[in-house]
Amino acid sequence: MDDEPRKSRKARRLGTHAAPVKVRARPIVRPVRLSDQVIDSLRKDIETGRTAPGSRLPTEKELTESFNVSRTVIREAISRLQSDGLVVARQGSGIFVADPHEVARSFRLGLDDPESKTPIREVYELRIGVESEVAALAAARRTEADLVALEKSLNALLKSSNDFERGVEADVNFHRLIARLSRNRVMLRFQEFLSSMLVETVKIARGNSARQSGLTESVNEEHVRIYKGIVSGDPEKARNAARLHLINARDRLLPSEDQP
Repeated sequence: MDDEPRKSRKARRLGTHAAPVKVRARPIVRPVRLSDQVIDSLRKDIETGRTAPGSRLPTEKELTESFNVSRTVIREAISRLQSDGLVVARQGSGIFVADPHEVARSFRLGLDDPESKTPIREVYELRIGVESEVAALAAARRTEADLVALEKSLNALLKSSNDFERGVEADVNFHRLIARLSRNRVMLRFQEFLSSMLVETVKIARGNSARQSGLTESVNEEHVRIYKGIVSGDPEKARNAARLHLINARDRLLPSEDQP
């Protein structure tokens, strides 16, 4: 009967005084994102002159096949190159390499690590301000044809809940379409400028949602409320729905101690 106390005392002594086990550890290197690899390749071609100013880039489909990545990755890369002033979009013609002497470099967020807590928080603070007003303008200015397009975009978003890549693309497209419905070209351009960072935060958010039971349904309902606010033609309703969605998205990504 006295064996158990002796064993317990021995276990406690070992736990307190035993030397730590030595492990052969190497620093973990974070893998480079696919979009960054595409950007680096295209940027190198542009900056070395291999792809001359005025040249049209291959189509999105061709780039997808050449790099063997998804369309979401290509769109993110092109958006980042546009924000850096390296390429320009010409309606109905495609994406062209910009002349560096004619196009000034755009404003840059300067956020190298979109998974870092500070950039995520700051990006969402910016999105809350901009996209809430975008939704309000969309509610005030949308047409019947706009509502058809918005319903189609929402349905694509809802149907892609179980497909990560399609879900990210549908989520980004939904918010981008709302910016177009605002009829404010400056806000639309700024929304497109944000898209590269937006894609990364959406990926993180949707990844978190997929791991938590019931969370995907809650996020979908938030998008439905934004849609209903715009359909209602009530700017304040749309503004509040967009604001609540983005605040919730930020809070889902960051624990309370990281909030300001």
